Amino acid sequence: DIISYNNILNLYATRGDVDSAEAMLNHLEESENGITADVYSYSTVMKTIQRRFLSKQGGDRSIKDPKRAEELLARLVRKYEESGFTDARLCPTAVTFGTVLSLYAAADRLMKENLQMNQSRSWLTRNAERSSQLIISDAEYLGWGAENAERVLEWIIGISERERRSRDKAGSTETNHHTVSSDSNHDNFIRPSVQHFVTAADAWAKARRGVEGAERCERLKKRNLSLFESTGYSELKPNLLL
Repeated sequence: DIISYNNILNLYATRGDVDSAEAMLNHLEESENGITADVYSYSTVMKTIQRRFLSKQGGDRSIKDPKRAEELLARLVRKYEESGFTDARLCPTAVTFGTVLSLYAAADRLMKENLQMNQSRSWLTRNAERSSQLIISDAEYLGWGAENAERVLEWIIGISERERRSRDKAGSTETNHHTVSSDSNHDNFIRPSVQHFVTAADAWAKARRGVEGAERCERLKKRNLSLFESTGYSELKPNLLL
């Protein structure tokens, strides 16, 4: 069953074996034996990508990894939307979204490390021309992770609103038919959280973009306050970190 597959995916995650984990997920998506991937399957593969990307060795690190994880999340979200937001097995969690946000948020810091590493290597090899090219290439990416983290945050907010409207519409239809939905209290559905805002703001705070980073942080704080006031979601209650 899917628990068996997810156990093996966890083993791949422990090893940081992204290729094998993705191959198994693809197999589950294409399988005709009735066993299909669930939110834990996707989350585990995304965690595998995250583990490799954040690894101190960084030998296999690729700046494409955050996008790779986001594509997996998009596949999961698409399946959940196609179910009419009703298949709980496919409902992304705050952690699922947080994994992609964290990957993008870490990207600028890792690019900074790469920049310093490239400078050291070029000094050791006395290859000034190569150093100049690498510094320009890396510096252009500073803030790239923060930009994408904020974009993913807005995506989460949009998905949450679509699900809320879908459930409200379904609840209204069922009420007209004199029935009450078992999940009409909306306790279990996608919601952005203050931690998502903290992750995006922290990315801007460390993106080496000066005043622009500070302004982006303040904008995120105001966005969080506005959403908390308009939705009343306890998950959005501002905290000291933000």
